[in-house]
Amino acid sequence: MANKLNINVTIEGIQLPLKVSTAEEEKMYRDAAASIQRRIQRLRDAYPNMPNDKYYYVMAMLNTAFEAEKASERANNEPFTEMMHDLEKEIESLGIK
Repeated sequence: MANKLNINVTIEGIQLPLKVSTAEEEKMYRDAAASIQRRIQRLRDAYPNMPNDKYYYVMAMLNTAFEAEKASERANNEPFTEMMHDLEKEIESLGIK
Protein backbone atom coordinates (compact mmCIF):
# COMPACT_ATOMS: atom_id res chain seq x y z
CA MET A 1 0.00 0.00 0.00
CA ALA A 2 1.30 3.45 -0.86
CA ASN A 3 2.46 5.79 1.86
CA LYS A 4 0.00 8.42 2.97
CA LEU A 5 0.93 12.07 2.73
CA ASN A 6 0.11 14.32 5.68
CA ILE A 7 -1.34 17.66 4.62
CA ASN A 8 -3.13 20.56 6.26
CA VAL A 9 -5.99 22.51 4.73
CA THR A 10 -7.34 25.68 6.27
CA ILE A 11 -10.96 26.78 6.43
CA GLU A 12 -11.97 29.82 8.46
CA GLY A 13 -8.53 29.97 10.01
CA ILE A 14 -8.81 26.41 11.28
CA GLN A 15 -6.08 24.04 10.12
CA LEU A 16 -7.37 20.57 9.43
CA PRO A 17 -4.82 17.75 9.31
CA LEU A 18 -5.51 15.11 6.68
CA LYS A 19 -3.84 12.04 5.22
CA VAL A 20 -4.08 11.60 1.47
CA SER A 21 -2.90 8.88 -0.87
CA THR A 22 -2.17 10.81 -4.04
CA ALA A 23 -1.33 14.27 -5.33
CA GLU A 24 -4.72 14.27 -7.07
CA GLU A 25 -6.45 13.61 -3.76
CA GLU A 26 -4.46 16.41 -2.15
CA LYS A 27 -5.52 18.82 -4.91
CA MET A 28 -9.16 17.80 -4.50
CA TYR A 29 -9.04 18.46 -0.75
CA ARG A 30 -7.35 21.81 -1.24
CA ASP A 31 -9.86 22.79 -3.94
CA ALA A 32 -12.74 21.65 -1.71
CA ALA A 33 -11.43 23.71 1.22
CA ALA A 34 -11.11 26.78 -1.01
CA SER A 35 -14.63 26.21 -2.33
CA ILE A 36 -16.05 26.00 1.19
CA GLN A 37 -14.21 29.17 2.21
CA ARG A 38 -15.65 31.02 -0.83
CA ARG A 39 -19.12 29.69 -0.07
CA ILE A 40 -18.96 30.89 3.52
CA GLN A 41 -17.85 34.33 2.37
CA ARG A 42 -20.70 34.52 -0.18
CA LEU A 43 -23.15 33.60 2.57
CA ARG A 44 -21.71 36.28 4.84
CA ASP A 45 -22.13 38.81 2.02
CA ALA A 46 -25.71 37.67 1.28
CA TYR A 47 -26.82 37.36 4.92
CA PRO A 48 -24.78 39.87 6.94
CA ASN A 49 -26.96 39.80 10.05
CA MET A 50 -26.75 36.19 11.19
CA PRO A 51 -26.42 35.82 14.98
CA ASN A 52 -23.02 34.08 14.76
CA ASP A 53 -20.62 32.24 12.46
CA LYS A 54 -22.22 28.85 13.13
CA TYR A 55 -25.13 29.85 10.90
CA TYR A 56 -22.79 30.42 7.95
CA TYR A 57 -21.07 27.09 8.54
CA VAL A 58 -24.35 25.19 8.75
CA MET A 59 -25.73 26.97 5.68
CA ALA A 60 -22.54 26.10 3.78
CA MET A 61 -22.86 22.46 4.84
CA LEU A 62 -26.51 22.37 3.82
CA ASN A 63 -25.79 23.90 0.41
CA THR A 64 -22.90 21.51 -0.15
CA ALA A 65 -24.98 18.47 0.82
CA PHE A 66 -27.82 19.64 -1.42
CA GLU A 67 -25.46 19.97 -4.39
CA ALA A 68 -24.04 16.51 -3.66
CA GLU A 69 -27.56 15.06 -3.64
CA LYS A 70 -28.36 16.73 -6.96
CA ALA A 71 -25.12 15.46 -8.49
CA SER A 72 -25.80 11.96 -7.20
CA GLU A 73 -29.29 12.02 -8.68
CA ARG A 74 -27.92 13.14 -12.05
CA ALA A 75 -25.25 10.45 -11.95
CA ASN A 76 -27.84 7.79 -11.11
CA ASN A 77 -30.15 8.91 -13.93
CA GLU A 78 -27.52 9.43 -16.61
CA PRO A 79 -27.42 5.82 -17.89
CA PHE A 80 -31.21 5.81 -18.19
CA THR A 81 -31.23 9.18 -19.93
CA GLU A 82 -28.68 7.91 -22.44
CA MET A 83 -30.67 4.72 -22.97
CA MET A 84 -33.89 6.71 -23.55
CA HIS A 85 -32.10 8.96 -26.03
CA ASP A 86 -30.81 5.91 -27.92
CA LEU A 87 -34.29 4.37 -27.96
CA GLU A 88 -35.82 7.60 -29.25
CA LYS A 89 -33.28 7.68 -32.08
CA GLU A 90 -34.05 4.09 -32.96
CA ILE A 91 -37.80 4.74 -32.95
CA GLU A 92 -37.30 7.78 -35.19
CA SER A 93 -35.17 5.75 -37.61
CA LEU A 94 -37.98 3.21 -37.89
CA GLY A 95 -40.48 5.97 -38.68
CA ILE A 96 -42.56 5.29 -35.59
CA LYS A 97 -44.15 8.32 -33.98
